[in-house]
Amino acid sequence: MSYRTQIRRKVKGVKVYSITQAILKSTKLWLPPDDEQTTIANFLDKKTAQIDQAIAIKQKQIELLKERKQIIIQKAVTQGLDPDVPLRDSGVDWIGEIPEHWEIRRSKFLFTQRKERAWKDDVQLSATQAYGVIPQDEYEEKVGRKVVKIQFHLDKRKHVELNDFVISMRSFQGGLERAWARGCIRSSYIILRSLEDIDTNFYSYLLKLPSYIKALQKTASFIRDGQDLNFENFSKVDLFIPPLKEQNEIAMFIVQQTSLTDIATELYQQQIKNLKEYKTTLINSAVTGKIKVPELV
Repeated sequence: MSYRTQIRRKVKGVKVYSITQAILKSTKLWLPPDDEQTTIANFLDKKTAQIDQAIAIKQKQIELLKERKQIIIQKAVTQGLDPDVPLRDSGVDWIGEIPEHWEIRRSKFLFTQRKERAWKDDVQLSATQAYGVIPQDEYEEKVGRKVVKIQFHLDKRKHVELNDFVISMRSFQGGLERAWARGCIRSSYIILRSLEDIDTNFYSYLLKLPSYIKALQKTASFIRDGQDLNFENFSKVDLFIPPLKEQNEIAMFIVQQTSLTDIATELYQQQIKNLKEYKTTLINSAVTGKIKVPELV
């Protein structure tokens, strides 16, 4: 029986375990001869260093893929797909030059607040940086853990429609979140609905651009004061509006161009997971004598 298993079977408590000296004294340890201990330690030092190096290389590859993806998104969203289109100065610092036929507009004239209270059949939603605004049950499945659900006063929460955008407590870090489902969310969040036809995919990319997020951060001292972003902050950052057909084309282009990047990223992430599992298994097998450890030359 492993040392950890012995401890777990003897400790008491629910969330915070209490490990006493008596428990520690009652556990059994295996003690190889000194020369074997040295051999095992040297073997694991070498092997785990090789594994860590392989993981670091793959993590670097993931970072490079993310940078490439962001470059594709930034260029397509802010300049369009025609390399020969005439550009003009937008007059807005965070935007810079844009195709001359694109419109600049105050955010509040493209989006307005949705202030409806939660409907009776609304599911509870979670606003997440990684997955957008999704049902809490779906979020729990993705992250493999439970989240706290509100049991009372659900009628005080705000109603969200599919393809709305949500300003959450983390929007100053990661931009606005797109709603992938209808439901309700905490009342402190700001729900935005578009005032005209837009391509939601296009604005999903635009409202998470690093340059847009920096512009949001400059609108107030909310970070220092611990305040959430509000509609007034959002309204201070102008947006650009390509023709709807171009919005559609740009969004489709980004999906096509970044799909292979996403596949490669997932592959590297799986490889990293496998290496970490192998490292754990290797250490356990070596220190418990399940594998024969060779002498290092």
